[in-house]
Amino acid sequence: MDSIRRNTETITFRLDNDTLEKIRNVAKSENTSLNALVNRILESYIEWDLDAPNAGWALMPKLFLIELIKEVDNDKISKIMSKLSKTMSKEMDLYMKGKHNLDTWLSMIRGRCERSGFNLKEFRQDDKIELVMQHDMGEKWSVYFKAFYENVFYDLGVKTSFEYTENTLVIKLEDVSRSPPWNE
Repeated sequence: MDSIRRNTETITFRLDNDTLEKIRNVAKSENTSLNALVNRILESYIEWDLDAPNAGWALMPKLFLIELIKEVDNDKISKIMSKLSKTMSKEMDLYMKGKHNLDTWLSMIRGRCERSGFNLKEFRQDDKIELVMQHDMGEKWSVYFKAFYENVFYDLGVKTSFEYTENTLVIKLEDVSRSPPWNE
């Protein structure tokens, strides 16, 4: 949780016994307090789940998506993303964050990774940011993510370079302002 002290308020809720028991079990398994878990759940709902479907995000079975994209060649993936990425990213950002810039897009990547079960590491040094996203969905998805993010960062005027493997994408951003890292 944040090391920054937040203003808080005490409130009482009535919860279904089964729901409360499940939340208690999750808190126990994550070795966290019930209060911290409920705060995280509510924050996640407000920051992502509330608006994501209306912003164009859809929940799909991962195995289906992996198999579906195997049917499309890399050039077609890149061509489709070149056509769609600028508009898609801007509309998602505007709807969910109220603006479209580097900070909001980085927040969007972080949120998507968290909800998709992808591992994301962020490294910062001076005016450089390196994001390492491990998605475990195969090389075609690395091609998809590279094409998508390459176009978005170009539109945002951010100098980038990319590397990818079968299951990992590395995004290197240069000359960026010191926006706060995802875990602060």
